[in-house]
Parts: sequence; structure tokens; C-alpha cells
Amino acid sequence: MEKTFGKSPTAPRSVHQNREVWSYNLHKELEILNEYLPEFPIVAIDTEFPGIGLLKDNRIYFLSLAGKYFYARKLDDEPGFLRYTPKGVSEEEFYDCLRFNVNRLNILQLGLTLANQNGNVAMTWEFNFRDFDHISDMEGVSSLDSFLKNKGFDFYKLKRDGIALEDFTTLFLPICRSGRIERWITFHGFYDIAYLLKLLKIKYIPISMATFAATAQHLLGTVSDLKHMCRYCDGLLDGDLGLKKLAKLLDVKRIGIAHFAGSDSLLTAAVYTKMKQMFKVPVEQREGFLYGLPHRIQAFQPIVKIVDPSAMTPPPPRLPTLCFGSFPPFFIDIHSSKLKGHSVTVS
Repeated sequence: MEKTFGKSPTAPRSVHQNREVWSYNLHKELEILNEYLPEFPIVAIDTEFPGIGLLKDNRIYFLSLAGKYFYARKLDDEPGFLRYTPKGVSEEEFYDCLRFNVNRLNILQLGLTLANQNGNVAMTWEFNFRDFDHISDMEGVSSLDSFLKNKGFDFYKLKRDGIALEDFTTLFLPICRSGRIERWITFHGFYDIAYLLKLLKIKYIPISMATFAATAQHLLGTVSDLKHMCRYCDGLLDGDLGLKKLAKLLDVKRIGIAHFAGSDSLLTAAVYTKMKQMFKVPVEQREGFLYGLPHRIQAFQPIVKIVDPSAMTPPPPRLPTLCFGSFPPFFIDIHSSKLKGHSVTVS
């Protein structure tokens, strides 16, 4: 597709483009995404990944949450490889299963759709990865390959042309650190954010949920979850619904195939803009919450105060406190703030 826009895109496209990304066009597509971010700094995310293990005919089949077969292995080759998470478990049990699964499997697809505060939705990117299956020997998968092709997946193309995880990390991490992304939007996105963190060089998911939230806040900034927002919107079943049901209630039409990361991220972005138009959910109830996570993921927004330099008085001289011994001397400053209380700086 010919590149027809410059570094300062104006209006969003009338037709949402789902741009498929493989190893051979990864660099180009991330450049385009980065050009769009200043005007569309809200990123809706969806991931596809190997999920539930199903015992059948003495074999264990790995499925996505959507029910698509990815590959099969004999049960005795990898006993207990994945954990099934029953409905209604505690937050701690859910997180324990999440850690177990995410630490052992890699992502299959990542969908990113850009939007802005005015309700405009721009482009969608669907990144396809090749390293999701790092234990299968790829034998006896011809029937699975046919099944995936019927669903729109090409199993062998993923292995041949898919993106190497380290290549994506190298190119995408600077974009995350640029400060251009204002917030991430998910729907029931605990697994989505976990796999995104893994893409950003988090080798193992943290043991505690508090550390998980702190890590996500450090790398991503603010995360908002539509399933959590539904709790504060009349007529949205207190959040007890899926993305398909939510889109139907809001009369939002899907573009593309369900349970593919690009289409799901685009639907998430469209639903988010519709919810903002229809419901006035206070910022303190929608920003920084990930459904199922008791800790907020919200970037710190510093308070900017303009001070007349002529009215400022010089600070008192700093009194040194020396530490005697074999170490060089260091200085301690004690600061006081209404927002943060007392803090100590060591220099």
C-alpha cells in the first residue's frame, strides 16, 4: 500500500484500515504508527495467544480464548502445561494462573488501534508473531493448518513470516518510552497487558499484583478497561458481559473477523469512543483501572505551577551531614510537600 500521508496527519480515514504486519514490513509500519501518535495518542489493544488446554483422545489441544486450535501435543509430553482458570475464583487465584500461563507461552497476535479525545479512530495494526509455539516440534499439524486457514489463519505463514519477539521489542520499546501514548484502552485486558509487558522485556510476570501494577505504570503509563467502566454505566449489566455483547448494546458494528487482534482492538476503540459519548464516567472511576486488578495503573500527572521568578526568595544554604568511614561524604536534604509529605534526597 502506497504511503499517502506525511508526518502530521490531518483527519482520520473514513475507512478504517487494518494493516497486517509481518517481519518484512515491521520497521515501516512502526514508523507510520509513530507518525500518527501525536494526533491519536490513545491506543486500544487486543492480543491473541495460546490459551486453554483441552483433553481429547489422549492429546492436549491448545486453544485461544476464542476457541481456535493452534497446535496439539500428546498429554504425556507436557503434563499440566497450562492452567485452566475457573469462573469465580479469587483475584489472587486468577493472577496465579495468569502468571503461570503467560510465563510459559508467547503472544500470537497483537492488535493496536489509535484514537484521540475527540472520538476519532485512526488506523489499526495487526502484528503477527512467529515465536508463540516454542515447544511444539511442528509434526502432524496438517489438519490443524487446514482448520486455521478456514478461520483466516495461515499456520505456516506465521512460522515463516511472523515477527521475532526481540525485533519487535527493539523497535517498539522506544515508542513506549517517547511519552506520546496518553493511555491504553483494553476490554477485560489483564492478559493483554501481561503479554504487552512481556513484549517490553519483562521476562517473567511479577509475583505480586502490586508489583505488576507498578511495572505497568512505569512502562505504559495509564491503562483503562472498558469492562471496568461498564460498572458505572446504566444498562451495561454491571460489566457482566463480553465485548461482542457490549458492542451490540451500544450499536457499534464490527469491522473484520472476531477474535483476530486487529479487529478486536478496532472494536475496542470504537466502543470506547461510543461510551465516552453516551456516558459521563468520572475520570477517577475510569482511568487507571484494569478489570480484576485491585491496584491502579495510572501515570503521575505533575501539577504545573507558574511562579514569578522575581517573587522567589533564594533557598537556605544546604547543611552537609557527613558519613565518616571508608565511604565518600554524602549530603541529605529533607523536603516537605503538601502532596507528597516529607521526602529525603541523598546525594
